[in-house]
Amino acid sequence: EAPRRDPGRQLRILWVGRLIPRKCLPLAIEALAQLRDLPVRLVVAGKGQMRQEWEGLAEKLGLSDRVEFLGAFPYKQMPTLYRSADVFVFTSLRDAFGSQVLEAMASGLPVVSLDHQGVGAFVPDNAAIKVPVSNPQQTVSGLASAIRCLAGSEQKRAEMGLAAWEFARTQTWTQRAERMSRYYEEVVQRRRDIPSAERKHVQAKVDVLR
Repeated sequence: EAPRRDPGRQLRILWVGRLIPRKCLPLAIEALAQLRDLPVRLVVAGKGQMRQEWEGLAEKLGLSDRVEFLGAFPYKQMPTLYRSADVFVFTSLRDAFGSQVLEAMASGLPVVSLDHQGVGAFVPDNAAIKVPVSNPQQTVSGLASAIRCLAGSEQKRAEMGLAAWEFARTQTWTQRAERMSRYYEEVVQRRRDIPSAERKHVQAKVDVLR
């Protein structure tokens, strides 16, 4: 069954990943600084070279009591961590996929992410609020607005979380393999449908390039 969450007094936002520059955790921390009027907490799971600097940023912004760094977290305990959160935020600027996003969705978490690269493409719109990547200030403001929107509506979080969970159920390796097989079949069929003269013309171009 789809996970259910009882709303608490504080919105718990989860961020998971390596603490390295391209993961851009400061975007989430700076967004939190724009939400001082809301009972929101950011929980960070992961280790990496930037931890000390990013902890310092949270302290500089006066958020030490609202940003919790868990460090390396045992993988077997991750499902429990996902279930303890209300929203998942993903701020990476360079990721082809982002497996932790799919793990969060499998736990019924609504997603706030950048509308960029892999996550922007594969996460369905009804399961996430996707923030355009423009300049740092606008992107941070967009993340803050997305979190504010979810903080203000338990129903919206529940609807997005259910959509996320339903999507995650379709992402098994068997179903992925079946989709890839269909794509190959479509490509082969299209090639067969090309008239022989045109096919020879295309092949001649390929031979020249070789």
